[in-house]
Amino acid sequence: MSYLFNVLLFLLVINGAPATTGFKPNIVLIIADDLGWSDIGFTNKHGTTTLTPETPKLDHLAQKSIILDNFYTQALCTPTRSSLFSGRYPHRLGWLFSAGVVFGINDFLNPEYKTLTEILSERYDYSVRGIGKWHLGLKKPHLPLNRGFHSFYGCYNGAIDHLSHRTWMLDDKDNMVPLKDFHDDDLYMNSTLDISSEVEGKHSTDLFSKEAVRIIESHDGKKPMFLMLSYTAPHSPLQPIDRIVQNRNQHIESSTKRQYAAMVTQIDDGVGEITDALSRKKMWDNTVFLFMSDHGAAVMPNNCWDTVGGSNLPFRDGKGSYFEGGIKGAAFIWTPWLTDGQRGKRSPALLHAVDIYSLILAAADDKLSGSLSSSFTKTNEQANSDLDSGNYLIDVLNDNHTGRKTILHNLVTGPLPAGKSGHYCSQKFGNPSNYAVIRHENFKLFYGNGLESFCQADYLLKSCSDILDKPDDQTEALMLFDIESDPYETENVASNHPDIVNHMIGLIEVYKKGALNSWM
Repeated sequence: MSYLFNVLLFLLVINGAPATTGFKPNIVLIIADDLGWSDIGFTNKHGTTTLTPETPKLDHLAQKSIILDNFYTQALCTPTRSSLFSGRYPHRLGWLFSAGVVFGINDFLNPEYKTLTEILSERYDYSVRGIGKWHLGLKKPHLPLNRGFHSFYGCYNGAIDHLSHRTWMLDDKDNMVPLKDFHDDDLYMNSTLDISSEVEGKHSTDLFSKEAVRIIESHDGKKPMFLMLSYTAPHSPLQPIDRIVQNRNQHIESSTKRQYAAMVTQIDDGVGEITDALSRKKMWDNTVFLFMSDHGAAVMPNNCWDTVGGSNLPFRDGKGSYFEGGIKGAAFIWTPWLTDGQRGKRSPALLHAVDIYSLILAAADDKLSGSLSSSFTKTNEQANSDLDSGNYLIDVLNDNHTGRKTILHNLVTGPLPAGKSGHYCSQKFGNPSNYAVIRHENFKLFYGNGLESFCQADYLLKSCSDILDKPDDQTEALMLFDIESDPYETENVASNHPDIVNHMIGLIEVYKKGALNSWM
């Protein structure tokens, strides 16, 4: 029997089937910055529209993956990343409302909590590589090499000029000054290099994709690899490559949207180069591959989001908002262990970016046998009661699409401290001091003060102030939407469901007990 088993195993290996017993998978996470729900083909069940950028490689890969139709993020870059890296909702970390690492404000992810990259490096002996946008701390103790990465190639801040690689920062006197922000950091070489001048004039998207290919090609295979590539596109500024603008996406008539589309197509080209490199290196058949947007596209013209070209239609609003258009992320997950019946399947499971933490650590914790149900299991980390990350993505891979019942989209428990301004775009939302957005099953509740100013920021120019409900027995305004029957959030049904409203307010009160109102 042993001889027969060895023969069968040999045949599996030479025929390219993944034989991974006793070996941890490589993990590749790719994040697009400000990518809209409608800005990629695989989210559109009916195919490419007249405004959808050309993304043939991502669409093809998605059709071999599980597409996550109800994957949610935070409304801005830093809060989404903090959830993903820590396994905790932002309210536990001090990232409240529109707060983020911007221009030196709110300048680090709380070091009290180990990041998944620190755990991968210290506990599971992964080679941990980071490329692109960091946006979780601007000072040395909070930079990537001190949060678990062995190398980092990219920018520390939230956005850079894609060609000059300049950004804006606050100096010691709170003056806004331009600085170059492109780094090549290596823990093994004990080096942190500013290479902005060296790469000036070269597009950041191309630089990031080429660095990912280089890392894959030079990987020695002695350790499993975790690679995070967080593109700075299609985030502003709008700086596409001319050759793509001229030769691709000609179906899009608007010049602005075609330029935006070119930046998305450039990411698609890069993903193709990366998956090809993994295949050439014979790593693809032992890789867990995730693609996601960090939140919706910036869609409100004439405000602080200075570049508009993306679309979250048919959903309402965009980046910075907790309407669906701001927090519904395009995402899929691929592994070589999916069955034919799973590939191309659209999962209806309610998921959040925080759940990626559990998936990645579960993959690292197990010795894969090729049998997915026996491979992806709970990790020890989840015994920690203050973790919000759950096994819901693992369930999806095991063909269980029950998903979450509840997502805390956002929570504010007090006003900004004196001298703090939160995210530099927060002024468009006013300054709420008691505010929450929560999803429970089909329903989504906006609850608290400040909702009037929040509603007036709606890019559809349809003020929701007229549908705010403030019952006689409530001190706070509220809006309740049935997302299943009204995914575009047009009808406030709070008065029809007082029991559901009260239950969801009760959930909010529970979450408040774990809130850290520090604003960093």
